[in-house]
Amino acid sequence: MKIVIINASPRKAGATAKILNEFAENLSAKSGVEIQNINLSDYKLEFCAGCCNCYKTGVCHIDDDAELISAFIDKADGVIIGTPNYVSNVSGQLKTLIDRGHFVIEQLLKNKRAIGVVTYENAEGNAALKVLKKLCVFSGARTFAGLVVKLPFGAKPLVSGKIRRMSNRFYKNKSASFINSVVHFFVFNFGIKPFVLRKGEQYSGVKEHWQRRNIC
Repeated sequence: MKIVIINASPRKAGATAKILNEFAENLSAKSGVEIQNINLSDYKLEFCAGCCNCYKTGVCHIDDDAELISAFIDKADGVIIGTPNYVSNVSGQLKTLIDRGHFVIEQLLKNKRAIGVVTYENAEGNAALKVLKKLCVFSGARTFAGLVVKLPFGAKPLVSGKIRRMSNRFYKNKSASFINSVVHFFVFNFGIKPFVLRKGEQYSGVKEHWQRRNIC
């Protein structure tokens, strides 16, 4: 089982990173698990240009690390994404990856397991988690679990027991959430799929992604 853990905080040793490191320690101790840790601050990510060229070609024309990170996720069985809460949303680094990473339209997380982690100090941590949940469910994740942690800036998170329990469920759980499956069914079949098919050759790259992922 290959798991990609993404730290979307600009701080490599901050609260978000500490929580993700605990997930990595718990999961790496289990049989057959391979962990790939990604600090987004180590990668070059340009803003989306809004050209929609990737929908036709299947790849972004910008020469940076977005396609590389997408390829890591594509080959994984599960993904854990951690972000601090910035103005009731995910970090700018993560938003850039979301815009560039072939997630929703191309269904990058189809049949994968997912966990979303949000740290915050003041308020609205759940607002950022809702962004992560929508991203994962709309992108086809088979399971999704969320962890929101409120703590003072720079403090050590005291959630080891919860992380251990979530890690165990993440490792063992092969059954999809019924509600999330229903939501994804309607989003994909009544929203994304008819839209892409109407676009025809303009979205031929998307359809190639679907075929490779056995979506349709």
